[in-house]
Amino acid sequence: MITLLKLFRIIPVFVLSAFIIACGAGNAIEYDIVVPASINPGDEIPTPSGEVILIVSGDIAATNASGTIEFDMNTLEKLGLVSYEVSDPWLQEKVTYTGVLLSDLLEVANASATLTDVFATALDDYAISIPASEIEAWPILIATQSNGAYMSIENNGPTRIIFPYDRHDDITDARNMSVWNLESLDVR
Repeated sequence: MITLLKLFRIIPVFVLSAFIIACGAGNAIEYDIVVPASINPGDEIPTPSGEVILIVSGDIAATNASGTIEFDMNTLEKLGLVSYEVSDPWLQEKVTYTGVLLSDLLEVANASATLTDVFATALDDYAISIPASEIEAWPILIATQSNGAYMSIENNGPTRIIFPYDRHDDITDARNMSVWNLESLDVR
């Protein structure tokens, strides 16, 4: 008979083993949870009280402004913050980026289950399509901070798309999809 104490010793080992098996020991992408989400899927998304830094549109069911979601920094970061370190090819140094997972943002936006891609547009009109397969495969960040500091427009902010591209060779075309000065996301 398994005692309650033994059960509490077995469960964490089982959960960790299941994580490694599900992710594959060589493919697990590690990130740190910095701040847990206080806005979750199904919650009302508040209208921004500060400067709008990101607009999400397209095939989404949750909105807070005329068929779109407008985020100020405070509201965006309430989706939960995670961080990971990458070797930034443009800065040519290791950088710890902190932000919201794109997958979490899409869940809160109640994006269509049949989405094919997310079209990301920067302030300078640079635009790129991020396929759903990439969103499902990697912890793509909508970064708001670089090495613990908020990013100004002059420093590629206030939001920027970051992939863990230096950790895996099989991330396709990630450098082209790493949009800085991100202005909008169109869910298609």
